[in-house]
Amino acid sequence: MKALVYYDAEDIRYEEVEKPKIGAGEALIEVKAAGLCSTDVWKAIYRRSKPGSVLGHEVSGVVAEVGSGVKSLEVGDRVAVYHRAECGLCYYCKHGQEPLCRQYRRQSIFPGAFSEYIRVLPEIVENSIIKLPKEITHEMATMIEPTGCSVRAVLKCGIKPGDRVLVIGDGPLGLLNAQVSKASGASTVILSGHHDYRLEIAKKVGVDYTLNSSRESPSLEETVKDLTDGLGADVVIVAVASTEAVREALRFVREGGKICLFGDFRDVPQPNLSLDLKRILRDDVQLIGSWGCSTENYRVAFNMVKSGLVKVKEMITHRYPMEKFKEALQTFFSKECMKIILNP
Repeated sequence: MKALVYYDAEDIRYEEVEKPKIGAGEALIEVKAAGLCSTDVWKAIYRRSKPGSVLGHEVSGVVAEVGSGVKSLEVGDRVAVYHRAECGLCYYCKHGQEPLCRQYRRQSIFPGAFSEYIRVLPEIVENSIIKLPKEITHEMATMIEPTGCSVRAVLKCGIKPGDRVLVIGDGPLGLLNAQVSKASGASTVILSGHHDYRLEIAKKVGVDYTLNSSRESPSLEETVKDLTDGLGADVVIVAVASTEAVREALRFVREGGKICLFGDFRDVPQPNLSLDLKRILRDDVQLIGSWGCSTENYRVAFNMVKSGLVKVKEMITHRYPMEKFKEALQTFFSKECMKIILNP
């Protein structure tokens, strides 16, 4: 079979690799669609991956083979595959901190989603595969995982009916956080970014107010205050890996509000963060981090996509065969896109 193999930041090849062989309790999935996530891009660009590895984790496909003992799947099933599964028994799982679970953090699909086939381990087969109804395409199914991450962030922030939410970042995860916030009852959802192309898509998926931070007049801070009765946002979700955006979030959040750090800082070099700690102490502002999602978050996300509460089809703007990965990257960096899907 073929896969996109990472060797270096400028050397990613679509080449022949060994097709995975499965064992008892495992399944072989023929990949039909894989989402190009910024996490995969940054891992490649900043050399955070091991040469010879295959990236990709937002994936859906068709069951090609099942191992002995597998009762939940049949050959030919259309499925969405979540690439993680917590154990449910460890200290972290019992405290609702599934992304800290050791089983959760280990690789569970092989070689990676940017390939023609993937082998999935028994814990994934048992807990993290969802059969797709006909109304959900394979492309749409790749969006369940990032939606699940947004579900987790919104739950951690405790967003409830009537809340006013500001999302900083107009990329795919910014729009998903905005939609999940709205679906959770937020009365006003504001999204800030600086790409008109993406802000127009945000309007189409139901964001109440879209603000171009590069030319907002009056200032973005004043506009947010005007939209929140002069108080500031109840919750600010920072959906970009930018320490400057985190610092600015303190200007937009109300007294007693919450700031969620959602952008993944692990792979993107950033300047040191300087915060006005008086705001956090005296104004009772909470800083919350959110990364990943549990299998339950993933299933909630599936239902949101299925019901149309979260519109993902409208967010898919470009499709490329995997052999044209370099072209997909060029489009990714142009920002004249929203979600890019790769097909074997």
